[in-house]
Amino acid sequence: MIVVVDDSEFTAATLNNFMWATFTRANPSHDIYGVDSFTEHKHWGCRGPVIIDARVKPHHAPPLIPDAKVAQRVDRFFAKGGDLYGVI
Repeated sequence: MIVVVDDSEFTAATLNNFMWATFTRANPSHDIYGVDSFTEHKHWGCRGPVIIDARVKPHHAPPLIPDAKVAQRVDRFFAKGGDLYGVI
């Protein structure tokens, strides 16, 4: 399997990152290719590696990047003595 991604360091850092990047950024009907591909009895196959294009596409939403100031304000509720301490 060959996966084409924008950020290889992020994708390779953890299994979760690999799964997220590969399978949420690829449309199976448009972004999966294969070396020496063929169709037999209405089933697609390939004799070489499967290639998945998991790069960010123009129609994808922008990445969700947490704001450190907002996270700090929320975390105070879960700290010892906070309103939600021990709830989660």
